[in-house]
Amino acid sequence: MTKSKLGMVFGVFDGLHEGHQFFLNSTSEQCEKLIVVVAQDDASFALKGRKPKHSFEERVRALRSLNSSWIVVAGDSMQGEWSALKTYTPDMVFLGHDQRAIADALGEIGIQFSFIEAHRPFEFKSSLLHHFKAK
Repeated sequence: MTKSKLGMVFGVFDGLHEGHQFFLNSTSEQCEKLIVVVAQDDASFALKGRKPKHSFEERVRALRSLNSSWIVVAGDSMQGEWSALKTYTPDMVFLGHDQRAIADALGEIGIQFSFIEAHRPFEFKSSLLHHFKAK
């Protein structure tokens, strides 16, 4: 398989669990440089109906500490603006198994994407981990 020069991922990354790490590391192996687009708090609320447990700054710091070679940037406040796509023009956008809505949107605007296989999705999914920790 040929590596993409510039890959991009989107996510909230609230509490970097093993599933996130698997996704990000798998993505890193498939591209020379990775842009990690982190959802801002208001966008996360619009997507998930709740604010992240960790602040935007904490989530960015955690990602940068996981791999300092990644370029970690803020996502848009308004969904559908795609500022990061326009700024960085990645060769490939890598998506998690549960990011079908993003796949549909990318397909509509003609951006190439690829899904990354899930890593134990019924065990390592932020919404499940949040639910169990909240009880």
